[in-house]
Amino acid sequence: MAKPSSIIGAPVGRVEGAEKVSGQAIYGADVHFPNTLWGKILRSPYPHARIKNIDTSKAWQVEGVKAIVTGKDEPNHYQGKSIRDIPVLCWDKVRYVGDKVAAVAAESREAAEEALHLIEVEYEQLPAVFDALEAMKAGAPILHDDPSVYDGAPQDILVKDIPNVLNRLSWGKGDIERGFREADLVLEHTFRIPIHHQGYLEPQSFLVNIATDGEINAWASTKSPFGTRAQFAKAAGVPAHQIRVHAVHVGADFGGKSGAGELPICYFLAKQAGRPVKILLTHSEELTAMNPDHDTVVRIKTGVKRGGRMTARYLQAIHGTGAYAGMKPDGRASAAPGVQDPTRSTIPIWKHCKCTRILCRAASGARRERFKQCSRRNRTRI
Repeated sequence: MAKPSSIIGAPVGRVEGAEKVSGQAIYGADVHFPNTLWGKILRSPYPHARIKNIDTSKAWQVEGVKAIVTGKDEPNHYQGKSIRDIPVLCWDKVRYVGDKVAAVAAESREAAEEALHLIEVEYEQLPAVFDALEAMKAGAPILHDDPSVYDGAPQDILVKDIPNVLNRLSWGKGDIERGFREADLVLEHTFRIPIHHQGYLEPQSFLVNIATDGEINAWASTKSPFGTRAQFAKAAGVPAHQIRVHAVHVGADFGGKSGAGELPICYFLAKQAGRPVKILLTHSEELTAMNPDHDTVVRIKTGVKRGGRMTARYLQAIHGTGAYAGMKPDGRASAAPGVQDPTRSTIPIWKHCKCTRILCRAASGARRERFKQCSRRNRTRI
């Protein structure tokens, strides 16, 4: 007879439970120093435009402004998880409404906000594209002239013969054309899955404090301190060993809080002002400019016998990755874990293709439980 156990089958309390229910848990927004400046970001009002000039002279006249940085001041800084194609601050072009152009640090949020409105940016508007299928047509506006030049670009799967296509992957087994010939009936369906924000309640917060010895202390709403440090270091151009990311509680994530976020901007402002700088995003910024999941067009062609047996299936998934691909964990097409492995499929002949499209929208990233949470009413058949 098995001995009774005090562990197996017994309820186990959450390690952080007491801190959270008592209000003692420290989140990113809770970290603040007495001399901290408030940072605000100026974002593009256009989906695709060339930046011709940035004038910050009026913004400097606002009382309490201590630092202003633009993409013209700090060009050629990119961030991303694998492929680094997201400008920390744009200096030549903006590629979606919400792309970052300049940032201000001031004694108060109100002063920083006032200064933002006084920064004058001259844009030359360019044609934009918002749909994944339209983005791949001949003559579509090109957002990136040559994605292969970006650090971490997946050179083995880059696509150069179709406009705005970052990469293409395919899997399969068997003779799919033969499978369709043997079918008594062939069904074809197209579905669209719209983008979704992860829906966490906590707006993201970022703070950088540069110590007198040069150590860069950072606090951020991130579930991945070491990954965040690595991305932050590359984006800012500083050694990773010089950065210390302090772990804090995260108010939900669902795949949306693992990048460097606005830490590089905080760093440039803090370096210029000589004081800590904190950026607390609004919910409007979260929904406009942070990384939602991908909108997807799924095309399925299925061959079946009259008795109900499948003879073949072809699936094509086209993912709209937004204006940049930097929030993908490996620089490749998304949703690989959610697609059935053809080597273990019960369908005798199977093929799956995935393509990733670039379009004028915030860069897409991960969203947990996407296929489980996406209800039938959100899937539109064409």
